[in-house]
Amino acid sequence: MVVVSSREFRANQRKYFDLAQTNDVVITSRSHGSYRLVPVKEDDFLFDSAELDAKIRRGIEEYEQGKAYRMREEESSEDFLERILKED
Repeated sequence: MVVVSSREFRANQRKYFDLAQTNDVVITSRSHGSYRLVPVKEDDFLFDSAELDAKIRRGIEEYEQGKAYRMREEESSEDFLERILKED
């Protein structure tokens, strides 16, 4: 793990971005606390909080309207997914 001050990070950003590809980089600031520099990978899931909240609310509404599927006790997850795809 590499720990650097915010001043050092600002002065050498490219160095620490490159280093974050293979190491943990922690940036410290007296006034703002500490942060971990993490590269975002192609398969990482990024979301907008407002968008996620809206999707959750919509899902709750659909459930309350009876627009939900229940997995049968004897059903495998593959069978369940196959069944709901056929019903749509």
